[in-house]
This record gives sequence, structure tokens and C-alpha cells, in this order.
Amino acid sequence: MGVHLVADVNVKAVSEYAPEDAALLCAVGRLVCAWTMLEQSLEAKIGLMRDAMGDVRTVGARTRPSMTKLMTELRTMVAMRDRRNAAALTEISDIERDMQRIDRFRALIIQGFKQPEEGGFTCRDQRNNMQFVTLEQLDGEIASLETVANRLLAV
Repeated sequence: MGVHLVADVNVKAVSEYAPEDAALLCAVGRLVCAWTMLEQSLEAKIGLMRDAMGDVRTVGARTRPSMTKLMTELRTMVAMRDRRNAAALTEISDIERDMQRIDRFRALIIQGFKQPEEGGFTCRDQRNNMQFVTLEQLDGEIASLETVANRLLAV
């Protein structure tokens, strides 16, 4: 009548990771935090733009809007603000492309994390292929995410 657990499953507790894995696990946390800070910054920017345009609604009053919805709203507001200047819309398109690439990487890390390895860790992608990710790649994507956030706030 109770729940039967499989005794043969070999699962390593997070506390059992070696000290050298701490930097890697910290970097995964930094990636998640950087993405969340980007979302919050974008929501704040849209709120400020709304205030400047005379609209006092809050962003996502009932549910938290997705990044896609936030970017669509930003693109619409910039289009209304800069009717004759398409440079800002081009920049938003470039930013969206970079964000999609980073989001795919973020999903690989979060959903496909398998285990730490020497010099990085392994992940399984959506097609169930093993991929090796180095700490340098992870740090590079975090830096890219911070650059994207700065570009986005400058639009």
C-alpha cells in the first residue's frame, strides 16, 4: 500500500559534491539570478516608459508576464515613442536574438544538468544528446546576459 522506491538508483546529494564543484554550482546560480534580474529590469523599464507616456497600469498585474510578452510590449512602446527612428527597433531585434540564444543555453543548463565533470559538467539537450559545458562557457553566457541587460535598458 505504501510507495515503493527503487533501491538501485544512485543519486548524489548536492552536499556530496566536491569543493572544486562549488564554483560550477555557484555559476549555475549566477546564471539563474542574472536572467531573473533581466526580467525584473525589463519590467521596471516598461513601467517607467508607461509612466512617461501617461499610462499608469502595472506590468502584469495578475500574472507575471513572460519574457516574450515583455519584449513585445517594449517593442510596441518604442515604436510609438520613436516613430521615425527604426534604429531602436533594430536594436531590440538584435537583443531578442541574443536573448533567445542565451535562453536556450539557460534551458540546457537548468533542464538538462546531469553531473559535474572535470573542467565543467554534462547536460542532456532536448534531443537527449550529451553535451559538455565548461565553466568558461557558463561565465561567458552570464557576461553576455549582463551585456544584453545593459543594451536593453539603454533602448
